[in-house]
Amino acid sequence: MLLLALAPLVLAATPAPASLQTGTAPSFACTAAAAPVEKAICADPSLAALDREMAQLFGLAKPSAFGAGPSNQLAAQRTALREIRACDVPKATRPLRACLEQRYATRNQALAIAVLIPAPATALPVLRRGDPGFAPILEAVQLWSEVPVDARWDAPERARARARITALLQPYLTALQTSADQSYGNSILRDPGADGVAVKTIADIFRSDRHFAAFLNVIGPYLDEPNVSGMPRTLPCAAIVRHPALLRATGPVFGSTLDSFILGNDCRETLPPLPALDALEAKLWQRWPPCDGTIRFSFFRGFASDIDRARLGASPRAGKSALPARKGVTAADTARAERELAAHYVRYLHRDSAAAARAARDAMVEIMTDAHAC
Repeated sequence: MLLLALAPLVLAATPAPASLQTGTAPSFACTAAAAPVEKAICADPSLAALDREMAQLFGLAKPSAFGAGPSNQLAAQRTALREIRACDVPKATRPLRACLEQRYATRNQALAIAVLIPAPATALPVLRRGDPGFAPILEAVQLWSEVPVDARWDAPERARARARITALLQPYLTALQTSADQSYGNSILRDPGADGVAVKTIADIFRSDRHFAAFLNVIGPYLDEPNVSGMPRTLPCAAIVRHPALLRATGPVFGSTLDSFILGNDCRETLPPLPALDALEAKLWQRWPPCDGTIRFSFFRGFASDIDRARLGASPRAGKSALPARKGVTAADTARAERELAAHYVRYLHRDSAAAARAARDAMVEIMTDAHAC
């Protein structure tokens, strides 16, 4: 049971009998409901259904996006349950039911993205309900993840998936090309730049993973707001694990405040926990110096990408071994994170100890070099 996995229990002390896991019952036994939050969920079939949905999605989200080891969803779930419980507070700004409905929608959306790649039939209905403006993009990413890296999309066996992806994404490209408000994104997408990647027609996205990622990279800031769940738009890390080039879709590209609205990813929640890296990242953010100009958002987003690459074991070769000093961070902080990353690469990426140590040092050099940039 979901709630039995979380101690101390947040919503109920007794799991619901197996016979009550469907129908109108939530994921916990209403006979033990005592707090107003529990009673409200038990008394409302729609809230009970959202609770059952959350329990089902959480169960599916326990394995990591690597396909081995635990995800970091337990910590995220505990946070979500505390927020659900916090709906019952004195002088609340909105009714209890509205608060619960929003908190469930937010959590279920995040969980549905987390399980989209391994369980699309379960995730897609939740995503379409929670964020209809973003769901087509997520469905396209899910379909893309089912083929090999840089697959030939003109192969007959991929005609159906290609047609579906085209139908899903053409409206977004059309908006980029016809809306004056989106002209900057369109100009970026049409410019091949140093890497030679440009998207001028929907057919171009099928040229490579990099082309698909470039398209995704510019559309985030132009999606309609707000979405029903109220959460930022994120891509599933499991898709990035299968197609590493998709991480490019979450990096800086605009050089302005628009970089704050680029699609994110859920690698922190869906990959195995890295508490020492999390602690190091938090310290670096806390002591980031004040920065002027909108270009600072590109630096912030670039640093976040460094952290993602470290989690994925995808940091580029550094070419140097010295770690720059940064305010608020000690040598012990970086050493703990580096050891943790090396062990992470051995356990989940099956690298030998020497290769894992080199990769961990490369990741730390990239993180510490880009930290505190303005």
